[in-house]
Amino acid sequence: MAHVLISGGSRGIGSSCAKLFHDKGFKVSYLYMHEAGENALNMYAIRCDVSDPVQVRNAVDEAVSVNGDIDILISNSGISLTGLATDFGDKEYRLVMDTNFGGFYNLSNCVIPSMISKKKGSIVAVSSMWGQTGASCEALYSASKGAVDSYVKSLAKELGPSGIRVNAVSPGVIGTDMMAGFSEEDKEALKEETPLGRIGTPEEVASLIFYLATDSSSFITGQIIGINGGFLI
Repeated sequence: MAHVLISGGSRGIGSSCAKLFHDKGFKVSYLYMHEAGENALNMYAIRCDVSDPVQVRNAVDEAVSVNGDIDILISNSGISLTGLATDFGDKEYRLVMDTNFGGFYNLSNCVIPSMISKKKGSIVAVSSMWGQTGASCEALYSASKGAVDSYVKSLAKELGPSGIRVNAVSPGVIGTDMMAGFSEEDKEALKEETPLGRIGTPEEVASLIFYLATDSSSFITGQIIGINGGFLI
């Protein structure tokens, strides 16, 4: 039975991933920051700040001790700050970059050696369409996701000869906690900008992640796959 490790697994896209992989028969370990979430009874939950490399190393070691070597990594933890670029300082910069890109970097560094030794593994990062095109008033977030995209492509080239695939999903407007600060008027405007005319669901993103993470996509690597209802057409 394969083992999947999911960061940010207690809410939103991460929680939907945890449920889907569990239902498909995978051993699931997931990381959370504040509350373990409703999935905790059926999966192994570990509190971890992914921006801290020591906590990540300890969390990965704990997950491996319980469920065995990690076959699939889903790097999903993320944070967004909204405001003018000049509104933020060093503290906010470090928070966003160390969580969104740093978390991916820390987790990847921990799981890659065992994947190389087995000549097999799959890594999927959750990026954002704003990493591809940039977003006004979300400059730090966009930059951090752009870094994720570049790292995915570099890792795919580096790890492909070892049988390891690395991809990212690039969601558009999805109904998660990140939408909580948006007014109904804002949400309607975003729907109008989306050709499919609606907001996506975490479950839809989880389905794409599952496809990229498993052997169904065995000849796909180094790709940033958009799931945005046509927003970036």
